[in-house]
Amino acid sequence: MVEVTETNGSPLPDKTKAPPGALADPDSSGGSKWRLEYREPYGRCIIATDNIGTGKVIYTDNPIITGPKLTSALLCLGCYKTLQEPPYACSKLGCLQTKAPPGALADPDSSGGNKWRLEYREPYGRCIIATENIGTGKVIYTDNPIITGPKLTSALLCLGCYKTLQEPPYACSKCSWPVCGPECETEGYHPYECQVFSKVNFKLNLADFGERNPVYECILPLRCLILREADPKKWATLQAMESHDEIRKKSDFWAIEQLNVCDFLREKAQVPYEDALMHTMCGILDVNCHEVRSNVPGAPDESRVRGLYPLCAMMSHDCTNNTQHSIMDDHSMVVVASRNIAKGQQITGIYTQLLSGTTERRKHLRYGKFFDCVCSRCSDPTELDTFFSALKCTRCGGTVLCKDPLHPLNKADYQCTKCGNEVDNGEVSDLVCLIGAEIALAGESDPAVLEELLEKYSSVLHPNHFHIIAIKSSLSQIYGRIPGLQMTDLTTTQLNRKMQCCRDVLKILDILDPGISRLRGIMEYELQVPLLLQLNRAFMQRQLTRPDLLQQLQEPQQLLENVIRCLQHEAPSSFEGKICKISRQSLSEVLKWKEKILGLPEEKFLPTQVINFDQPKLSDQDLTLEDLLRKIGS
Repeated sequence: MVEVTETNGSPLPDKTKAPPGALADPDSSGGSKWRLEYREPYGRCIIATDNIGTGKVIYTDNPIITGPKLTSALLCLGCYKTLQEPPYACSKLGCLQTKAPPGALADPDSSGGNKWRLEYREPYGRCIIATENIGTGKVIYTDNPIITGPKLTSALLCLGCYKTLQEPPYACSKCSWPVCGPECETEGYHPYECQVFSKVNFKLNLADFGERNPVYECILPLRCLILREADPKKWATLQAMESHDEIRKKSDFWAIEQLNVCDFLREKAQVPYEDALMHTMCGILDVNCHEVRSNVPGAPDESRVRGLYPLCAMMSHDCTNNTQHSIMDDHSMVVVASRNIAKGQQITGIYTQLLSGTTERRKHLRYGKFFDCVCSRCSDPTELDTFFSALKCTRCGGTVLCKDPLHPLNKADYQCTKCGNEVDNGEVSDLVCLIGAEIALAGESDPAVLEELLEKYSSVLHPNHFHIIAIKSSLSQIYGRIPGLQMTDLTTTQLNRKMQCCRDVLKILDILDPGISRLRGIMEYELQVPLLLQLNRAFMQRQLTRPDLLQQLQEPQQLLENVIRCLQHEAPSSFEGKICKISRQSLSEVLKWKEKILGLPEEKFLPTQVINFDQPKLSDQDLTLEDLLRKIGS
């Protein structure tokens, strides 16, 4: 028998066999229902080997590979989902648009149930969308930090437990960095930097550091770099976060980080990392970090550190955000709905200070987060009718507003809405900076100084200007909390002033931050205290009737209930957590007091005014209009 071969000498493929790997055994897919056969003019084809009834499965096949059609609409090359223009540009393998960073959240149902999903939306990028209606106060998800470390400007603290330290601090016996003592040399993430600096016999000298080169600036970037070997899963999560390197190269940050992080770590710690990678770590931290309050028991103040929270980093920013996040004692982050969130609505956080003006917020976001906010509040010169950045016209007393709050350089001039008088942006900027400096210098120890500032600038600032509200926020907490001005020391006038300051701040929060928030909880707590004190004084002096006292107790009761609602998710050891605990106790006392009032004898109250109805009865004639007018006329 002659073997048929191709011109190159190799045998021709058997025309009655499936391609290699397609189906080694036909019986494994369809049994004996068919066979491969060569027939002209079709070539290799499939022939039925028995009668096959309608609807019977003949075989199951699997693709060797898949990919987009030539004329496909714009789609994701990972999951083939149709995309909107302009699309997100994939920076790594796989579909990153609708997935959490690797290791951030393998199963969304494990954190938040089905309340949300990841979605790509322009111009926000990857963001979190509600998949159901979420009520105010509901927990949306809990997040855990990839890593934590000291802030650049942290006070002297332990690198193991983050407790604030007193000078001179205990030096770690291995690396010489400050810790509480031997017990903290192996605590937390301190072993990360300890192993690096101890290898090179580094000796820390705090005198070598200052304002331009903070002592802790290199610590958290170094910890991030060590994750590559110490925890590859966390490193993968870290790598998926945004660093904005190209933008940061043009900023002041780059040169500072080159000196204080890259050069320092390479020269002092002899690390093997390239400058580009170290800069990327610094960028990821700058863009994505959140402040963490360590709430260490026994610490004179809450030590401030920062942490990387992967889920929180995917929430878009909005200056009228709809969530509140709380850091617990174990550094986990609980994110709750601060107001009702409708299905399909974006779940947002805030990356800047709520009680700052538009120019100040936008400058901070551009300088620190590398984007320009164009939210509804920033776009509105009145800031949602709060006039939070408005001035008073020195010519006519009208309202002076920014002409273009979305100016690309945040340098638009201002104009009076009444007389049209224009004010140069530089003049407004200088004034705002001057007042801010005076407020900072005044501190929070003497209410008289702050009251003088209010009087001094009331002629040039709108009553709702953010500097005015900041001063009133401070006054609301100073009255009743400093020596000589404790709550029981306050006069009726001072109590009324404290309450008015609280109400003025709450009026702004009703617009800019409706729903639940830490600041609202604190303001409502500060308001209910003088209300209860005044009611108690009035009761002791028999100035209220029983119904009046019960009716007026409704407001402090409602305030305490709101405080608990606002602060119930705060860490128990935090200031807000302690306020929440006190409020629960106070609410219980108020309810008991109301019950007691109902049983007290009448002599404890101001007598209820009795209306005497024993008047002579009017005849039908007296009730006529003619006689009534005649009596009035006489």
